[in-house]
Amino acid sequence: MKKIPILIVLIIISVALCAQTVVKEELFKVKRDSVEFVNYEGPHQKYETADEIRGIGIYLGNTSDSMGTIRSYNGRYSIIHLVAEDGQGLLNADILIIEKDAVVDHINNVRRILSGYLEQAYSYSREDADIIAEFATYYNAVYRGDFQYFLSSYNKIVTDNLDSESAGISTRYLEWPGNTQILIPLSATGEIKIDTDIISNEEVIEDLRTQDDKGIEPRKEIVELKEREIEDEQEKIEEKKEELKEDSREIESDKEKIEEESDKLSDSEIKDRETDIAEKESVLEDKQEDLKEREEKQQEREEEVQKERELIAEDEKKLIEEEKQESEGTDIDIVETVPFLIIDGNDTDLMGRLALINIKTGEIDKRSSINTVRGRRYYLSGKNMLIVSGIDRAPQAVRLMFLNSKTLEVVKQGNYDVFSDTDLLLDGKNIYAVVRENDSWYAGRFNNELVLQTRSENEVLAYTPLQLNNGVLFVQLKDGKVVPLHSDSLEIIE
Repeated sequence: MKKIPILIVLIIISVALCAQTVVKEELFKVKRDSVEFVNYEGPHQKYETADEIRGIGIYLGNTSDSMGTIRSYNGRYSIIHLVAEDGQGLLNADILIIEKDAVVDHINNVRRILSGYLEQAYSYSREDADIIAEFATYYNAVYRGDFQYFLSSYNKIVTDNLDSESAGISTRYLEWPGNTQILIPLSATGEIKIDTDIISNEEVIEDLRTQDDKGIEPRKEIVELKEREIEDEQEKIEEKKEELKEDSREIESDKEKIEEESDKLSDSEIKDRETDIAEKESVLEDKQEDLKEREEKQQEREEEVQKERELIAEDEKKLIEEEKQESEGTDIDIVETVPFLIIDGNDTDLMGRLALINIKTGEIDKRSSINTVRGRRYYLSGKNMLIVSGIDRAPQAVRLMFLNSKTLEVVKQGNYDVFSDTDLLLDGKNIYAVVRENDSWYAGRFNNELVLQTRSENEVLAYTPLQLNNGVLFVQLKDGKVVPLHSDSLEIIE
């Protein structure tokens, strides 16, 4: 899996929220490259669209914002809204729980659920919700297992609802169901004005620039977010200026009225009015000072964004020059590789990922996206590799697959469940494997499009060898007896 470039950033997106505000700076302080998620890459019994998965989060977002509200989606995903009346400077939170019956197996789908929730519950745009959701997964993975951090950072009402073993999210999809509590940090209740510091420091930028692509795309993403926020803030500043001008006019009007009515007012009345005016002037001065600080901060941010735009342009130019030099000065060598199945020894099931190994250097030249190859062998069939891939647990499935032997990309997936440790037999246009129907196992014959053509009538041992001799397929039945089958019909030869 390709690592994600380093990205530590404090990003606050100006969005009007009714009560709570997601504390994005708490999420964005995490290094993106410090977390690498292991996802399920293999066949599924059925596939849900991205919008269907996002809809789970949208459903969860249609909830009351009263404290302790729990909303569940089919018992598989739940959200708890937790806000303390007296925050005492600690964070509140929403907690997304991945229940034990959940079937999510890819971090992108976790993010889609989170994004849908943020979009619905807090009125973020989809683009901004996607960014926050991404960092929420990094944040929760980084602090996974650090329960002391949660105790010191969040209100007691939040930590009382956390389990020390489940708080955060594991980097391995197999550990998510029933063992995940994703925290979405929230500010205190009431109308919130967040004082943000979103200036990206030199260390962050230099980390990004050390990547092969100099982190151009994520840096552009950051700049675009900053520019949107600067624009929103500038509108608010202009509105505030008009408001203060009106306050100033009212004070001047009050002063004029005192002069006009001085002969009708007693000394105490005049003094009271002057005191009231002085208080208004003091408040106005404080507001003007606050506005001045906001304008200075705005100017600093604009300058930083402009510098980053210029630096991005320089780096893009360097990349183009480097690519040009490489193409002009280097002859293209034909890299000879050998396929090798890299086994993942961390799972209880024996699974792996096919890779192409450079025969001269021993380095990995290419990896397949599929990380659930069963057993320790693959089978060549023309320009493709035949593999068994997947997990025998809904909604995942175990199917036959063809991978392109040069690119390792998926060419075709079978249409029928097979035994995870099935023996495989290739004979011309036929492929034999042990297939499942309901809870029973049978010998099955597939064509070279991986479509099941027929299966045996008699049940076989799931681990039966498949032996072909002169048009006869020998298998071991469930009762232990070895029988010959017609290689075409898979009927027992009497």
